[in-house]
Amino acid sequence: MKLVEFIEHLNTISLEVENPDEVFVEMADCMPVVKPAFKDGVVFITDTK
Repeated sequence: MKLVEFIEHLNTISLEVENPDEVFVEMADCMPVVKPAFKDGVVFITDTK
């Protein structure tokens, strides 16, 4: 998935919830998202610092 498409999905979700500032993001395995990292042209969503 391209970064722009991912951001569009997140923007759509943020418009569908009442309080987007209070919504947490977790990975499918229930690990909290700690930090996105950009390496070799790919954004990695990580659960480590």
